[in-house]
Amino acid sequence: MSQENILAIIQARMGSSRLPGKVLRDLGGKPVLARVINRVRRAQTVTGVVVATTTDPADDPIAAFCQQKAVPVFRGSQFDVLDRYYQAAHEHHADVVVRITADCPMIDPQEIDRVVTAFLEGAYDFAANRLPPPAQRTSPIGMDTEVCSFAALTQAWQNATEPYEREHVMPYLYDTPGRFRVKIVETEPSLGHLRFTIDTEEDLQVARAIYAAFGNRDDFSLAELLEQNALHPQWQASLAGVRHKSLTEVDARAQTNAIEETAQIPQEAPAAPACPLCGKRQAKELHRMQSFGFPVVYYHCQACGFVFQDAAASRATQPDFYTENYRKIYQQSAAPTPKDLRQQQLRAEDQIRFLRAQGVQSLARVLDIGASSGLFLQALQNEFQAEGVGVEPGNAYRALAEAQGLRMVTSLPELIASRPERFDLVSLMHVLEHLPDPVGVLRQIRAELLTPQGWLLLEVPNFYAHNSYELAHLSCFTPHTIVEALSKAGYEIINLRQHGYPRSELFKLYLNVLAQPSANPPTDYKVRPERAVPFKRSLAIAWRDLRARLDPKRSWLPVEEK
Repeated sequence: MSQENILAIIQARMGSSRLPGKVLRDLGGKPVLARVINRVRRAQTVTGVVVATTTDPADDPIAAFCQQKAVPVFRGSQFDVLDRYYQAAHEHHADVVVRITADCPMIDPQEIDRVVTAFLEGAYDFAANRLPPPAQRTSPIGMDTEVCSFAALTQAWQNATEPYEREHVMPYLYDTPGRFRVKIVETEPSLGHLRFTIDTEEDLQVARAIYAAFGNRDDFSLAELLEQNALHPQWQASLAGVRHKSLTEVDARAQTNAIEETAQIPQEAPAAPACPLCGKRQAKELHRMQSFGFPVVYYHCQACGFVFQDAAASRATQPDFYTENYRKIYQQSAAPTPKDLRQQQLRAEDQIRFLRAQGVQSLARVLDIGASSGLFLQALQNEFQAEGVGVEPGNAYRALAEAQGLRMVTSLPELIASRPERFDLVSLMHVLEHLPDPVGVLRQIRAELLTPQGWLLLEVPNFYAHNSYELAHLSCFTPHTIVEALSKAGYEIINLRQHGYPRSELFKLYLNVLAQPSANPPTDYKVRPERAVPFKRSLAIAWRDLRARLDPKRSWLPVEEK
């Protein structure tokens, strides 16, 4: 079981437009909300439950009920439900947020577990068992479960502007393909035609009949519910005319109140962002700077020692950063430069030698994530006569690779959505330090892309030798933390080398790792802490600079353009 705080937030209010007060209406001797809370609490993956209601006096009965039953309650925005979720998650230190609505008193705890498990195992930003109409659903209405990381929720909270995005909480995470890693957990055979929720008086009467069929118990399963439903065809027949809301439908009251209400909301980001390695919020600011004209703040996790940027606040996580701007910022040109291509070629040759030295003999299918111009992908294909695919968001570099006849895609979600055959080798050369969730991506590669005996090849800057602090580097890896990240993600280290090629003969600028999927990946990995990281960094960089003055010719090698 994950150590993360997986918080189920149940949104509830009295002011339903179609059935006012429905959440406290009687359902077999208990309020509807009580039934929902009881069922959500039975989910094995959920570590806590909070009811999120509004500050409207009309919702005082909900708050009073929760206080009476010792159920945590958060009161926030009436119509900006996204802000209500964010504030509740922030206050209760959630790592993962599970969205549940209070009008689903038949929701199945096992269905919640199914969606949460898929989210965790695939290291997604968002997972759900349905999307709103017009999307085709396969789970019954009333089993609706949405899961997202707190980091993704924060990005939605900061950037979502459409009224439907604020009211329905999570559309920002899934309504633009490629923006986030999204998983839709399907149900087979499809049960999307069934309705087990409460939006209307007709729904409430059917719910009461269902509960009566179970002796007013609330511990029945979805399988048991389906059996009873088959015995009572009149239930679904009576609901045939009830319409479910579409994605873009919002409460008309929200249109007139959202602007005024939003102005009163405190717009403060979390003081301590979650550590991408251990997940704890015990970070302290370590280094503040300007990089290419943008503010950059690095944090040092007091629990495990990891050094990182707050991804939610970084310019490097904006959607257009790598498609158009990254190369312009770093080399003043979106187009490939001869110097950059030469360095890529030298690295490609070096990585081939490294693979051969580790006994890698044959590869049928290879994937290079962050493939850039495709030079390393091409080298892999030529050396091993392998079929290859590259992932590269940068338009100009991807076009260059495609011009060489290489198969390229824009993003990892795009590739995964195509359900490719698994790969014998997946490489990430100077990619992992750019990712908001490096452990999550590594898990996703193991779970969905790599063969059980496949190879993972990666290289990252070494925090104890490389300058490392810069706009695009969200994570700073040491030899210790790269091992911990891989171990937590379910890999066994085959070889870790420290080297400076092709930049230096003296300094171990890079951490180069070859790993394989573990036969028994951990489900509850405890990250081993590394102590005194800032001190060791300062000492290492001071020693590096001293050696550079003493031996300048071997310290920094020029990359000759070809």
